[in-house]
Amino acid sequence: MRRNLFTLEMAAVAIVLAGFIAVPAFADNPSTPPSAPPNIAPDMLPADGNTPTAPKHDVDDDRVTALIRSALLADKSFSAHVRDVKIATNPDAVVLRGSVKSDEKDRVESVAQQFAGARQVINELLVTDL
Repeated sequence: MRRNLFTLEMAAVAIVLAGFIAVPAFADNPSTPPSAPPNIAPDMLPADGNTPTAPKHDVDDDRVTALIRSALLADKSFSAHVRDVKIATNPDAVVLRGSVKSDEKDRVESVAQQFAGARQVINELLVTDL
């Protein structure tokens, strides 16, 4: 009887210790090296809670995003940086994020405006003349 109790206590200790060892793996801010290329703007949190940070994957939103993306890629006057522009679309807004040359910022917004319809276009593009 004592041996069974000892075995049960040891099993409980092993489970508790395993939990303490695994907890650091689930830390809020694990340290990972940044892997983004230097020409990509960092992800920034929007100024308000209504700005979309990612697409909602609605069929119409996906269509608008695809139209904007193909129009940007079809215009050969844009630099290679425009390929890396992130486009987040929801029923209320189209958000543009990334790094572009100074003469491209307004042009990219204009292209997005052509396909956004009633959506607001939020231009969060950063100008970097590399």
